[in-house]
Amino acid sequence: MTTRLLLLADTSRSEALGAKLLQGAAQAELAENDVAVAYLSAVPAFSPSMARLRGKIFYRLADRRSWEWWGFQRHLLKRIDALRPRLVLVTGILPLAPAVFEAVHRHGGRIVNYLTDDPWNPIHRRRSFLANLGLYDHIFSTKQALRKRLQAAGAQSTGWLPFAYDPDLHRPPAADPDDPQRFGVDVAFVGTGAAERLPWLAALADVPGLRRRIYGNSWNGLATPGWELHGAVTGETYARAISGATLVLGLLRQANGDLSTDRSYEIGAIGGCGLYKDSEEHRALLPDYPDVGFFNTPAQLREHAMAILADPNLQANLRERGAAAVRRPEHTYAARLRTILEWERASASAPDFDSRTPIRGRP
Repeated sequence: MTTRLLLLADTSRSEALGAKLLQGAAQAELAENDVAVAYLSAVPAFSPSMARLRGKIFYRLADRRSWEWWGFQRHLLKRIDALRPRLVLVTGILPLAPAVFEAVHRHGGRIVNYLTDDPWNPIHRRRSFLANLGLYDHIFSTKQALRKRLQAAGAQSTGWLPFAYDPDLHRPPAADPDDPQRFGVDVAFVGTGAAERLPWLAALADVPGLRRRIYGNSWNGLATPGWELHGAVTGETYARAISGATLVLGLLRQANGDLSTDRSYEIGAIGGCGLYKDSEEHRALLPDYPDVGFFNTPAQLREHAMAILADPNLQANLRERGAAAVRRPEHTYAARLRTILEWERASASAPDFDSRTPIRGRP
């Protein structure tokens, strides 16, 4: 038995990267029986030991690997022997035992990673994952600037493959007949709390009469005067939060080396009016977007935000231009999966194919 793709990714919720890739499998010409899924994380649903204090202590001492990690490696080796996958696709910073790579190659398969975070960021750093870098046949990174460091750390081959959007999740929401004004704020930001984001948010904190709201986790302990705090939003609620705000901020994470994020695609796909941190990737994604839709400094963020908020016609223009730029087949997760599968086909069909040759993923 040979399986086309073994996906090592979270598919437990629709917003997870694995679920978005799996959703795009049909458009990438993969039949249901072509794909198998396996995954492990420190979330208690996957690692019950993490629900207990001693499990959390073990996790910290064991290089951020839960007690269940070792059993998962054994389970994974059995699945690889049974499925003989042509391609194993790992998403993110999931450490694997060297025997896993050996098993994939022994059966003639390839193993690649779709890396959406910086593995050297202290939040994500795991020595066991960094030791894996040289064992992958190819690493697709959402961060162009990270490729040189990946190669210096031993990666055989790297390519840039940016974020994307899921047409089933990221679309204009249906009207909310129960509470149409529930998400009607002037300015919204959706994202996880981080100190580096505070100067950008502070740029609008003292504007009189402006209703400002943050959606996301980990903001406790961070000073966000003038901003309402709201928990994380998902699904239709997420779409309403973006669509219902007059203006949505598209910030980047310097600590992660971002030039674009998943939100960069999702704001436009949902039909939101975005104001984005100026970057090469944002400009390429939104080629017809006016300059007022980008900012470089907190002062410029404030200036451009006030200009947009004062002009309903400009707001409508930004919504239309953002949607037209993003809602394209080449910006979907199905397209990202096709790029990964094309790499696998090239490596399998060419007798002299060198997996160390850098291949840039097509956005």
